[in-house]
Amino acid sequence: MMFMGTILSLIMLLLPVLVIAVVAYFIVKTVKGFERRADEKLALEREHNEIMRKRIDELNDRVVEIEKLLKEVE
Repeated sequence: MMFMGTILSLIMLLLPVLVIAVVAYFIVKTVKGFERRADEKLALEREHNEIMRKRIDELNDRVVEIEKLLKEVE
């Protein structure tokens, strides 16, 4: 009977630690998921910015060519 009480008291001592460890694990897992999604979104935004920068450069080159043509016509 004494052995049962010892086991029960040990469980009562370890249960809060176990609960805290499980909660901490899920919090860390959730935060890592958010970080991964944020990194993926950042990579997509960088790729989009690079594409937009190339398009702007192309448009700028076209404008320069048009300005040259207009100066030649005058």
